[in-house]
Amino acid sequence: MRNVGIKKTAAIGAVLVAASMALTGCGNNTGGDTDSSSSTGSSTGAEIVLTINTFNNFGFEKSTDTAPGADLYQKYMDEHPNITIESTVSATSNDARSAFNTALGTGSGAFDIQAVEIDWMPSLLANADKLVDLSDTIPADRYQAWKSASATTADGKLIGAGTDIGPEGICYRSDLFAKAGLPTDRDEVAALLKGDWAHYFEVGKQFADANTGAYWFDSFAGIWQGMVNQMTEAYVSSDDESIIATDNADVKAAFDLLTAQGAQSAGLGQWSDDWSAAMKSDTGFATMLCPAWIVNNVKGGAGEDFVGWDIADVFPSGYDDSKGGGNWGGSYLVVPEQSENKEEAMKLVEWLTAPEQQVATFTAASNYPSAVDAQSDTAVTGKTDAFLNDAPVGQIFGSRAEAVTVVPYKGGAYFDINDALVKNLNTIDVDKTAAAADAWTTWVSAVGAL
Repeated sequence: MRNVGIKKTAAIGAVLVAASMALTGCGNNTGGDTDSSSSTGSSTGAEIVLTINTFNNFGFEKSTDTAPGADLYQKYMDEHPNITIESTVSATSNDARSAFNTALGTGSGAFDIQAVEIDWMPSLLANADKLVDLSDTIPADRYQAWKSASATTADGKLIGAGTDIGPEGICYRSDLFAKAGLPTDRDEVAALLKGDWAHYFEVGKQFADANTGAYWFDSFAGIWQGMVNQMTEAYVSSDDESIIATDNADVKAAFDLLTAQGAQSAGLGQWSDDWSAAMKSDTGFATMLCPAWIVNNVKGGAGEDFVGWDIADVFPSGYDDSKGGGNWGGSYLVVPEQSENKEEAMKLVEWLTAPEQQVATFTAASNYPSAVDAQSDTAVTGKTDAFLNDAPVGQIFGSRAEAVTVVPYKGGAYFDINDALVKNLNTIDVDKTAAAADAWTTWVSAVGAL
């Protein structure tokens, strides 16, 4: 899921069975016999508590008014009466990452199962000895090849089981498009937006010139995720792990192009209350980059009954032959070696990431499957979304997944480099405390410090 190196909103109704647990010191909770190998999944098995930490909305929980879900935890517990699942949802993905890194570093305090964003994975591959090898548990061909490859060490150890991926379309406000005199039919919008990033901003200028009172997009940070994820090597060289970020001409050109569009940006910090409120405001924004998982955030901000949002099967072409495809986010589940319930945790991970459960989370919560068999399931391909003007989202996100031709090499330093750049983009766009040239210089210094 979701995948992002930047912050996401917290899901509501985070805790199942038990009250919320602290991020540290909450792993390895067991009840009764701690010998997980004796658990058979029957009522005669050892009583075991499995702890899991996620962020945002993975769709595993029971649905609430603000967080749709497939209630998979309860289903699993019903099928395994000796298992109790205690779930904690971190406020942001950054919070989850920080706590998990601390637990790995100290050797204690980790959850039995940890959700991991794709941007964290390179640094975890460097610490693969602290994570359970899932290669004998997860079928080798379950996920898209690039999804599994991103969680596999050079010697073949699979440290993460794929959950979702984040193929991107363009979500747009048809009511604001109509105000600006732009087409509102999703096929016509796709034709209007087809082209590169410069063209996307050219259409944005047309929108701005119409003086609707709204902005073209939400934030520099959101647009940046689409741009940088189309670069095969943005920050780190795949040959020798050397940092190439500040010398990469594509990175500098994308930064300059984006930061020249200040008049088109609503300047809203993603995942903030103001960002969510703008989803339904007449003075909000008309378009946003739309990986499948972010539809949950749009619905949460605008409200399920809001009329106006739609999605077009299109995405700007960018770098390294991306040809109009982009993937933002997508997550994994990992099992730390320090877990006292590794065998049962591995079973739960395998079950949660199986095609059947990925179908359930997409139909309930818009998290597009990474499992190949799930992607072709009729419940996925046939899904429509009433909130998005009955858009055939199963077909659209399937088309967007097929359009992903570039899978960036990220390397161990990727998350920290990108996080620093996003923070500096926010100083220009959200905080308005820095000029673009100064923000770039500050970022270069931050990269040098790494």
